[in-house]
Amino acid sequence: MARDVIVIGGGVIGCSIAWRLAQSGLKVTVIERGRVGCEASRAAAGMLTPQGGAESGGPFFDLCLQSRAMYREFGRELTEASGIDIEYKDEGTLFIVLEGEDEEQKTRWASWQIEAGLPLEYLSASEVRNIEPAVTQSATRAIFLPQEHQVENRRLMDALEVAIKRAGVELMEGADVSAITTASGKVNGVLCGGERLSADMVVVAAGTWSSHLLAPLGLNIRIIPALGQMIAVKGRDSLIDRVIHSSKVYVVPRRDGRTLIGATVEYSGFQKRVTVQGMSYLLSAATQIVPALEECEVVEAWSGLRPDTVDHMPVLGPVGVDNLLLASGHFRNGILLAPITAQLISEIVIGSRISNDMKFLGVERLAQLSQS
Repeated sequence: MARDVIVIGGGVIGCSIAWRLAQSGLKVTVIERGRVGCEASRAAAGMLTPQGGAESGGPFFDLCLQSRAMYREFGRELTEASGIDIEYKDEGTLFIVLEGEDEEQKTRWASWQIEAGLPLEYLSASEVRNIEPAVTQSATRAIFLPQEHQVENRRLMDALEVAIKRAGVELMEGADVSAITTASGKVNGVLCGGERLSADMVVVAAGTWSSHLLAPLGLNIRIIPALGQMIAVKGRDSLIDRVIHSSKVYVVPRRDGRTLIGATVEYSGFQKRVTVQGMSYLLSAATQIVPALEECEVVEAWSGLRPDTVDHMPVLGPVGVDNLLLASGHFRNGILLAPITAQLISEIVIGSRISNDMKFLGVERLAQLSQS
């Protein structure tokens, strides 16, 4: 079979890239070691929240805003292509300050955003409880972020799976790539299950497992596993309408009545686990901001490994070997950055054009950081 592109990794990044490439008429194969979205993509909370807590602007922040602005249309197109509603919710996000916290310190990040003309507003304690009555009486004020939205990331992955298949993408699940192959210094395919699969170009979007595939090519690109634990609870009634943040935790309402609580950030290698300590921390922090959660039933607990880098930004684009591209290291922003990542990588594959919007995310910066 003649392939134009092989995408290694069937998470939100890999599938979004494959979808865009297939829409342009290319023959694309996605190879996933487990099942589609089985790692960080389904373990996420689906929040589209670049503003909340961001201490400064810059090219990466701007890129996140750009991707967030693409999401409503991205979701509409994906739902049309798959028949699956990804549950885009646009009620905004509340960042809560609690009694005893240093209010100035906790809200300092909002000042520069107001000066930059970004949409947000301060709410008094009474205004908070008018729109979210279940929020604790200990809330002294909040910042409302009207453009910080969310999607149901599991339904997003279901939709992407259907959409890529309908677009003609070959999907290989439960298939482990053992090596990326080369000839005359150029990548020409992969080894998978003892068979060589040829392609004109390979895109590595394997999340935190990307480094293992790149190392045999002499590429020392460190993608670091960052464990995140989460928990879902459910009560008789939905307690909140929008995402609620504190400095310790976030609480996310779902349309099916569940409330998600997350998430820890732990650097403990590739050990994926749910711990008593992690669950205790999340439940304590969540009930501190929404006390009625104490009456809810715990319905699920899970964890995932986010692909991180030393500066918490992804690596996008060429990595120094012809016909090989990398799209990994999105850390906590994989869901958010899926639309813009797919667009930028597609521009390289289809038009051999590296956008100015992504040059700062090149692999060269990691070498510079490791020397500093």
